[in-house]
Amino acid sequence: MIGQTISHYKILEKLGEGGMGVVYKAEDTKLDRTVALKFLPAHLASSEQDKARFVQEAKAAAALTHPNVCSIIDIQDHDGQMFIVMEFVDGQTLREKIGTLSVKQSIDIGIQIADGLAAAHQKGIVHRDIKPENIMVRKDGICQIMDFGLAKLRSASSKINRLTREGSTVGTAGYMSPEQIQGQDVDHRSDIFSFGVVLYEMFTGQLPFRGVHETALAYEIVNVDAAPMSTVKPDIDPGLDAIVLDCLEKDPRERCQSVAEVARDLRRIKRESTRQRASRITAALPVPVLSKDVQAVAKPSSSWGKERILWLTALVVLAAALLVKILGTREIERSPGLSARFSIPPPEKTIIEGTSVSPDGKLVAFTATGEGQTLVWIRPLSGLTPQPLSGTENASFPFWSVDSRYIAFFADGKLKKIDLAGGSPIAICDVSEGYGGAWNAAGDILFSDVGGLFRVVSAGGIPKQVTFLDIPAKESSHRWPSFLPDGNRFLFVALRVTDEVAMTYLASLSDTSRKSVLKSDANAVFAPPSNVLFLNNRTLMSDHFDLKKGTLAGEPHPIAMNVGYVPRLALGDFSFSAAGILSAGGGRSVNREYAWFTRSGQKIGVACQPGNYFDIALSPNGERAAIQRVDVQTNNSDIWTIDLTRSLLSRFTFDPAVEDYPIWSADGGSIYFASAKEGTYNVQRKPSTGVGSPEDVTSTGFSRMPTDISTDGKYLLLQVLDPKTGSDIWVQRIDSAGESRPFIASEFSEDFPRFSPDGRWVVYTSNESGKDEVYVQSFSATGGRWQVSTNGGSQPRWRQDGGELFYIAPDLKLMAVQIKAGVTFDVGLAQPLFLTRIDSYDSPNRYVVAENGQKFLINIPVGNEFANPITVTINPDL
Repeated sequence: MIGQTISHYKILEKLGEGGMGVVYKAEDTKLDRTVALKFLPAHLASSEQDKARFVQEAKAAAALTHPNVCSIIDIQDHDGQMFIVMEFVDGQTLREKIGTLSVKQSIDIGIQIADGLAAAHQKGIVHRDIKPENIMVRKDGICQIMDFGLAKLRSASSKINRLTREGSTVGTAGYMSPEQIQGQDVDHRSDIFSFGVVLYEMFTGQLPFRGVHETALAYEIVNVDAAPMSTVKPDIDPGLDAIVLDCLEKDPRERCQSVAEVARDLRRIKRESTRQRASRITAALPVPVLSKDVQAVAKPSSSWGKERILWLTALVVLAAALLVKILGTREIERSPGLSARFSIPPPEKTIIEGTSVSPDGKLVAFTATGEGQTLVWIRPLSGLTPQPLSGTENASFPFWSVDSRYIAFFADGKLKKIDLAGGSPIAICDVSEGYGGAWNAAGDILFSDVGGLFRVVSAGGIPKQVTFLDIPAKESSHRWPSFLPDGNRFLFVALRVTDEVAMTYLASLSDTSRKSVLKSDANAVFAPPSNVLFLNNRTLMSDHFDLKKGTLAGEPHPIAMNVGYVPRLALGDFSFSAAGILSAGGGRSVNREYAWFTRSGQKIGVACQPGNYFDIALSPNGERAAIQRVDVQTNNSDIWTIDLTRSLLSRFTFDPAVEDYPIWSADGGSIYFASAKEGTYNVQRKPSTGVGSPEDVTSTGFSRMPTDISTDGKYLLLQVLDPKTGSDIWVQRIDSAGESRPFIASEFSEDFPRFSPDGRWVVYTSNESGKDEVYVQSFSATGGRWQVSTNGGSQPRWRQDGGELFYIAPDLKLMAVQIKAGVTFDVGLAQPLFLTRIDSYDSPNRYVVAENGQKFLINIPVGNEFANPITVTINPDL
């Protein structure tokens, strides 16, 4: 639509989009002025009710003439496209400015919003969706209320009909009044409640009601009193506290009855603001959260007079400040920068990973895995109970928006975001392999995927590649980006397949150049105002960073010990917020073992002593196993073998490059594995006796990992990482020609392919349905395909006679499916066998099937895997 002329308006650029319209900046070619056009979205064009509401917005707003209400110029219907012509407001939304406003500026904005609402209420118009996104702050400081798409008239005699039926809920979660949430009829007092929420957020930087999902949020709004603002910001004027809490009364009859009265009270506070509001000690130290009993007393009641409310609130604040002064004076004298440390235990029977502190320092997000399910959890630092976020199943590596409102995470082949004010996660874009992300104030998200780092707008769209692998330097991955304060430059980690060193670089969104900053074991994080944190042998180090030169400029020193570390990901589990809060996960135990289990889940033995083990493959005769083992000291990954009859562990490869994905040849005479010494993963083989040197099987190019060999020894199945299509399945002939070709290649991720024992079928996983499922496809070009799992599955394995398939379900249960393969392929019902304790259901090669499906050798943790709390440090010594 950009560049088109509709009627006499030339479209210049898109300004924004909401539930009831898309807004464009346009040029009025008749009057030579800039305007804004709001169009009804195309997918709503067939709804007469939405069209009528669109007209209602224009009429309701056009009925208002006030400097704090956006002016409506015209409404038109051009070739079936209905649009409103509005005054163009050159400025920012209040949402964009919250967090940067002083108390004085917030009061000024509050007065203007109240004046604009008062004008609307005087004409009988109720907005019903007052929130920061619907308030524009012009460059000259004037505020204007936007978007009367949800407006309704109080007056039954109005010419504008009320479109929303009785009992419906209209508004935005977090800002709705109790009567809106309960579907009751609303009047102007509902706007006053929403306005109170906006005021509370402007003055404190947080919402008064903070349920972790929409249902919990609605419950708080209806049933839980908002804490006084002074419990969040101790220097809040008691009179201001009383005004806002009066707006937030649950019962409309007990609430302030006129927004004009709120405007008058705010002006009085503004006049009296010359008095000192709090002592320096009160401003510097957090006031302990008041108990419910004290809050109940401090909460203004409508039966009290205004003066009593002000006196009582002032006394509570002064008493809290005096208490802090008495208890905290000695600590202040000992250290100007107060520091505190405490632990957050994991939710019951879960493992914590991926910790991330919100930029405002109020919340910690983390992923926790338990009972086969991984979710994002939220824990307020001022509370004791973490809460899971519904809809975040299979999430990994969460990170925050700058305003602490959204959490982004990777799940099911997507980069997603979830609004903490409520609602379900929203997909931003597709991702094949997401290893970390960062979000700047401009709304850009930088994330890792195959081939480098990519940039996408947080509203969603097509990612644009920002960094590119240095192939001559044998780089294999770019990951773990961390923005600097300017929101343009960022740190990121480049991994090379020739070693396990993580090289941190400084780059920017504006060009493709980069410069090296440091070498470490894992990711590096910028810690405001001027430090970089990085990991060295599970010790978190800090060093001063010269923002102007883009270099380290101090002496590194330790600030935390025993920080969680995942060598295979080059990931240290820590984060730091601009509010001075450090979080560090304890990490999982690296000790794991391969244990034998029966079909009933009974553990009947172990294959070898504990170690840092990952992939496993069983020899054709069942007497030996090949495994991937990582040395915790050197972080070197090699292939080892286990003599299962004697529990004897022997090293098989000795190259410093990463080596994993072992499989056995059909006759057991060779072991194939992936080696990264050539810059990308390529397949090598070596005699299973261990004597001799490895030889190359595949040529250089895309990373190729072996997954299986046909029983006739002719074909090798490969998992290939294509930068364009992600993970695909290829087939290669094992002969002198070495011919290879794609077998299944699509825009989806296809993983873990395995030949059936007779070589006629290939089982694999694909996320084409939105989550990993197990499929079987004929190996011939003319055969069909069948879905095996019905509710998620990964790591498929055949029984030795081909009559049964096994896979791991999302809840980590080992599933068994009877198979009848003839002219066609018949799939039985999946039956759970027992609960495993593998890393996650989509981890590669964590178990093998033995004795024709009667025994299983499974990679499980040793000891108490759940003992990994998060350590939170307030104001660490950087």
